[in-house]
Amino acid sequence: MMRFFPLILFSVLAVFTSCKKDNAAKSGDLHTLAPITDELDNSGAPVRKPNPWKNHGCDLLTEEDMKNLFGTDRTRDVLNSRTLPDQAFCLRTWNKPDWKERENNNEKDGAIYLNSQNRLVLQVFGYGTVVTAKEQIAALRRDRRNTYEEDVPSLGDDALWSTSTVTLLVRRGHLVLNIALEYADNPHDNLAKAKEVAQLALPRLWQPPADLSSRE
Repeated sequence: MMRFFPLILFSVLAVFTSCKKDNAAKSGDLHTLAPITDELDNSGAPVRKPNPWKNHGCDLLTEEDMKNLFGTDRTRDVLNSRTLPDQAFCLRTWNKPDWKERENNNEKDGAIYLNSQNRLVLQVFGYGTVVTAKEQIAALRRDRRNTYEEDVPSLGDDALWSTSTVTLLVRRGHLVLNIALEYADNPHDNLAKAKEVAQLALPRLWQPPADLSSRE
């Protein structure tokens, strides 16, 4: 009987490892996934890949996702979505719960301005190759460190945060996901929620946009 024990133990461990990887992928922990590398042509040069998200920017995050992340209601909060032609771009705006009080405050002389709307921009930049995308992130880290001042670990292949522009950049393969979020009044506090948006959107970057459109 004992000779079968190692085989049983190996099978249990294999199933456990498989389930752990599946759960990690669903939760957005992208460091459990295989790294994405460039395909090479016959000459050894990297093959350029297109940006599949042109004209599909709003498919990365559904209204159900918005409800789960931000508690939005389309009618109550006047949730709007806007795209740009031939761009992988989506702008969503919606009213804050206390938008009336904020607007009344803004009309007072000497009052500190309070934004009455939330804003979320999702944009996907396609750099053709992994090498080029890496170079772009490296250049921002080197030349615009005063703007993109914070590295964000354990998110995609590489990630940077800018408090001054409330923007999170996350690279995955040859694509870079740009998330600009104005939700919290304190600019840096937007990073936590931007990371939640990224964790939802990043695993979808490599799914066909048409498949994602049918989820709602």
